[in-house]
This record gives sequence, structure tokens and C-alpha cells, in this order.
Amino acid sequence: MQTLFTSDHASVVSLNLFVALLCACIVIGHLLEENRWMNESITALVIGLCTGVIILWRSGGKSSRLLVFSEDLFFIYLLPPIIFNAG
Repeated sequence: MQTLFTSDHASVVSLNLFVALLCACIVIGHLLEENRWMNESITALVIGLCTGVIILWRSGGKSSRLLVFSEDLFFIYLLPPIIFNAG
């Protein structure tokens, strides 16, 4: 039962981090809209790179559960907005 709680906690932390980073990318990208060299995609890349470095630094260079790619998360939550935005 303890491993189930730990897994649920890691999922909640991962999802909260994802939503916070997504909101930060949207807000910062919108604020830097007039800047010629910093658009939303560059802002997202820089924020993701900084977040990845901070997570690796905090975990001591070991593999972290936050950095694991989840196919379910991608296909259920990320792919539909990408498809609808392209349409």
C-alpha cells in the first residue's frame, strides 16, 4: 500500500509541475511577444531546459521519476490540443 501512495504522490507532483510550467510558458511567452528574438517556442525551450537542469541538480544527477516520459500522458493530454490547434 505504501508504494501505491508513493506512486500517486509522484504522479500528482509531476502533473502539477507540468501544469505550472505550461502556464509559465504561456504567460512569459505572451509578455515577451514584442521581443523579436524571444517567441513562445524559444521561451518554452529555455524554461524546459532550466527546469530539467534544476531537477537533475536536485536529484544529485540520478534518474528522477519526474523525467520519465509517459506515453499515456502524451496521447491523452498533449496530443489532442496539438491536433486541434493545427486544425
